[in-house]
Amino acid sequence: MVKRMVRGRKAMTTDQSRNYALDEAFELFCKVKEAEGKRKRTLLDYRKHWGYFRKWLDSYHPEITFIRQVTSTIAREYYLYMASDRSKYQGVSNRYLPGVKLAPATVAIRLRSFRAMFRFWTIEGVIKENPTLNIKPPKEDEEEIVVFSEEQLISMLSAANRKTFKGFRDWVLMTLLADTGLRISEAVSLTTELIDFSNNVIRLPASLNKNRKKRVVPFSSHVSANLHELIEENRLHFETDFVFVDVYGKQLTADAVRKIFRRYAEKAGLIGKVKFSPHVFRHFFCRQYLLNGGDIATLQAIVGHADITTTRKYLQVETTHIRSQHEKFSPINRLFD
Repeated sequence: MVKRMVRGRKAMTTDQSRNYALDEAFELFCKVKEAEGKRKRTLLDYRKHWGYFRKWLDSYHPEITFIRQVTSTIAREYYLYMASDRSKYQGVSNRYLPGVKLAPATVAIRLRSFRAMFRFWTIEGVIKENPTLNIKPPKEDEEEIVVFSEEQLISMLSAANRKTFKGFRDWVLMTLLADTGLRISEAVSLTTELIDFSNNVIRLPASLNKNRKKRVVPFSSHVSANLHELIEENRLHFETDFVFVDVYGKQLTADAVRKIFRRYAEKAGLIGKVKFSPHVFRHFFCRQYLLNGGDIATLQAIVGHADITTTRKYLQVETTHIRSQHEKFSPINRLFD
């Protein structure tokens, strides 16, 4: 029996009597998800997470070659391996950390992809029963978000040599991130047409936003002047609409920025003091926005959080701030001052 699959995409077919090979079933899943408009990053994550599962199967269950051979027992065994046995960066010689287990958040992300695949194959009749149905994601302890202090941010900014093109570009990028809370992927995708200098806002289209909704991101007059200067300098040397480019005029990638910023963090002596990535600039903006009196609903709109519970995490404040605020507003202090 052949079942037609028509869900707002080009019609495809699956033969329910056929036993798909593992990678054949996965390629079918990827083709459909690509047709449904899944982002390139999501599709790459699917391939990466499927690769982890296939390596595990080759090591522990080489006899499994067809998707229908993956039972609930096998699925549960793989989940327990991720949650209890696998070490961080296992298989990566220069980053392997023996004894350091995968974080619950990492396990949850991989499990989410794993379950999405088997849910798809069940719905489409590729398999008869979903072996991941009763596997629940691990519980995650809510961790306090650790961000730059203002002094640490200044140290990062000071590490960039603004007398060079690269140093000035990086300095502008860091100030933009700290001023707007943009994701690094959004910042490196900025083109001049997205920047409205008359209103000092960035108009991000839905295609660049993680939750697929367009949004308007304000920036300060100080950052406006920096952006103007960088764009004018780009025009002197390159023919490009991208704001952040390398010395050859090519668009900077998020991975390149991560490496560049890490070098600045090392130069500023921040490695080991802050869990460093470009995302800490976003954390800095969110925390400072709230501490300086901004409201949470506006912050959610600026940074593009789909769920306000994500934004609420930034209401956590450092112990020093709590102590200073208590000293300032203590009823006993006010009574006896």
